[in-house]
Amino acid sequence: MKRIAVALIATSMLMTAVGVGFAKDLGAAGLEEAFIDAVGTCGPSSNVAGSIGKSDDAQVKIGLRDALITEAADDAAAVAGSNKAHSDCIRKDLTARGYTDNDMAALPYCVKHDWPDPFTSLGTCVKSHSRLEGALKK
Repeated sequence: MKRIAVALIATSMLMTAVGVGFAKDLGAAGLEEAFIDAVGTCGPSSNVAGSIGKSDDAQVKIGLRDALITEAADDAAAVAGSNKAHSDCIRKDLTARGYTDNDMAALPYCVKHDWPDPFTSLGTCVKSHSRLEGALKK
């Protein structure tokens, strides 16, 4: 019985340490990765996703994908009109990965201004712009 208890405690400590180690990667690449993972975990919140598979035009698919990314960034920032369930899912996932409220508030700006391709410098933008968000709230 003692062996089972010790094994359970050791396993839970190991899993906690692993989770914390991955959750707190707040470098630029870690912020990008966390956002991409959150979008993948929570999925899309609109019917735009169904349209991606119905089109054969590559440019339409790129436009729809960019719309999904923008929508997820808005949901992370909990902007007015965002889907509550999707917003809660994205925010919970990003918070678990180390995002702060200021980081999430910076996401919509950074996604909209990270062109021509999303994620070329998203993490860098979030890190620098979140400082501005924090200064504006004070």
